[in-house]
Amino acid sequence: MPDTTDRLALPVILADQAQKHVTHNDALIRLDALVHLAVHARDLTEPPADPLAGDRYIVSSSASGDWIGQGGNVAVWQDGAWMFLEPRAGWRAWCSSEGRLLLHDGAGWTSAVPGAEEFSSGTLSRLGVNTAADDNNRLAVKTSAVLISHDDVSGSGNGSVLGTFNKEGAGKDAGFNFQSGWSTRALMGLYGDDDFRLKVSPDGATFHDAIAVERTTGRVTFPQTAALEHLAAGLFRKADPASVAFTRTGTGTLNMKAGTLVGVAGFVHAFAAPTAVEMPALVPGTDYAIYVCSDGSVKADANFQAPSGHTTADSRKVGGFHYAAGGNAGGYNTGGDGTPQINPYSLWDLKWRPACADPRGMALVAGQFWCDIYLTGTNVDVDGSSRAGATIATGSVPPKVPGMFGGDGVATYGSLTWYEATELLSSVGKRLLGYGDFSAAAFGTLEAASRGSDPVTTGLATTNVGASNHDRKFTSKWGVTQATGCLWVWGNAFGGPYANNWGDNTEGRGQTFSQPNAVRLGGSWSNTGYSGSRTAYWFSAPSASIEIVGARGRADHMREA
Repeated sequence: MPDTTDRLALPVILADQAQKHVTHNDALIRLDALVHLAVHARDLTEPPADPLAGDRYIVSSSASGDWIGQGGNVAVWQDGAWMFLEPRAGWRAWCSSEGRLLLHDGAGWTSAVPGAEEFSSGTLSRLGVNTAADDNNRLAVKTSAVLISHDDVSGSGNGSVLGTFNKEGAGKDAGFNFQSGWSTRALMGLYGDDDFRLKVSPDGATFHDAIAVERTTGRVTFPQTAALEHLAAGLFRKADPASVAFTRTGTGTLNMKAGTLVGVAGFVHAFAAPTAVEMPALVPGTDYAIYVCSDGSVKADANFQAPSGHTTADSRKVGGFHYAAGGNAGGYNTGGDGTPQINPYSLWDLKWRPACADPRGMALVAGQFWCDIYLTGTNVDVDGSSRAGATIATGSVPPKVPGMFGGDGVATYGSLTWYEATELLSSVGKRLLGYGDFSAAAFGTLEAASRGSDPVTTGLATTNVGASNHDRKFTSKWGVTQATGCLWVWGNAFGGPYANNWGDNTEGRGQTFSQPNAVRLGGSWSNTGYSGSRTAYWFSAPSASIEIVGARGRADHMREA
């Protein structure tokens, strides 16, 4: 039989042992020392000078004097001498000087649970919940769910709950790793730089950027597919597809309507509320484009490439308007006025516009078709077919041949027949007005009246004031200027008396047989009693070229949902 017990090394009473009480008492003394073990300290390098009976200490590894060589053992002051107990793995001891529970792991004493030292500065070196923490994973949690809620207990909470991941520098990582079977399948955060990324992996070794958000602009890209600007390319959506995207709020002010979505340079800008269009100094007789810029602003500019301070890379043209030199007719037979203002019928957007390449200088008539605001000038390749202050093309001031029909920028037609007027407007994607079109477009003009002198140029008295009436009196409800009583315009209709024979009247491009006449519409500056919105003259051959006849274009209305 052994002399001591297996675990606590307590002496046992042997058979026929004399003075059995000595052995028994020794065992009780050891039990008294070990059961509910509590020590005063574990950092003393030498025994205390005046210990009390039963005082216990864990001997420091550097102890001297009576404790030398007893490092790690439990020293008990018993009967005027030190008794040493050698700990084993699993022993626990409360250290009163540290306020902590110690655990012997077989090699030395460590903290069994966080104690006063760990909590004194509000920090813990590591924490494991249901699993062990280590130097890399200083916080380790094994659980089926994690709940983090705002502080509504201590009274210091503000109703928010925030998590912060701070890395040392741009080249380091800060983010979430999502794993399957301890193999990473997705990463989300700042990896390798300061742009936000979402990465995925098939094997935990190769990673693909699925989404990247550029930190300085917020630009979102999809590296494995395409940039958002490609996915949203052409995005232009209105809350009401049955109307233009802008509302006139004053003579020189506009709003972008609420509910409009516009994709610009990789961004999608949503206008939840009406947004004012930033206006430059408006010049009468000028067309302006409306842009949405990458910073979310909405700007108007006379430059049809990009607004001032921006480029085509950070802005998008989404619409436009015409700033007229005068107001539109208020109703039947009233004519317009001389107050410069935005023509409300000239507003257009990407999905509400004329069906021609250039929407400038046009007004929507009765919601049905677009009509040129101005009479056709002499240089459509440069000015388009509707521009204020342009020299009016007539039979006596013929226009240049457009490049589309063989023009070289210098040569003129030499006349302005119906054929040439048609060709001229065709070069810009338009055609002449039909009789019904003209009657609607000229509604509101001063009826049965004329200007009294040759207008020469387009617009409101840009060259001379009419001898009988000012040009503004011949502005229609839709803002069509010099609509009647200024110049006849060729119409896209035929009728009236005609000769029953072949006619060599097409300028060498074939002949016509029994062709009716081409209509002239509106009346000229000298036709005082005849001019008006329904005036039609059916007695001119299409081959005629007359100084009092010009042209005006129209285009279909393009409306997209």
